[in-house]
Amino acid sequence: MKMMSRKSALTALSRGLFMVFALTMLFSAPELQAAATGKTGVVDVSKIIKQMPETQKAENILKSTTTQWGKSLEQMQKDFQSGVAAYEKGKASMNQATKTQKENELKTKLQAAQKYEQEKFGRGGALEKKQEELMAPIRQKVLAAIKAVAQKEGFSLILEKQAMVFGDSSLDLTIKVIDQLNKK
Repeated sequence: MKMMSRKSALTALSRGLFMVFALTMLFSAPELQAAATGKTGVVDVSKIIKQMPETQKAENILKSTTTQWGKSLEQMQKDFQSGVAAYEKGKASMNQATKTQKENELKTKLQAAQKYEQEKFGRGGALEKKQEELMAPIRQKVLAAIKAVAQKEGFSLILEKQAMVFGDSSLDLTIKVIDQLNKK
């Protein structure tokens, strides 16, 4: 009796999976066909972004910010190192309470430098956020230009050029997108 119920459950499950597969194919077939019959183009987004004057401005701002934060971090590290040197030089003449106090001060300086480095340069830090803040409008502008060229030229799908394994060079819309950006 248990064997029959397992077989019927398996049969019902396989029928259900078949129906899900059939419905998926039925509803996705028109989209697949539309993509297959539409024109497909490619663009080299990194090349486009590199040629934009806004990118150079953003890179200069990032470089300046990085330099400023780097100098601050370097100063914090020098302060820590000089504190360690002074501690090592004078620890022989210090009593235990003074040693403990100086060690805690050094530990605090080291932790502050590490925290600063993480906050500014670490993953999700201020530098990463600044880069995203500066690059987001540039990417949006490029995307708008790609969309305008695609619509004007009758392309239904545009891919990143690096994703293309093989294709006709006439599908490359990079120069047309750059020209579109220069018009604005």
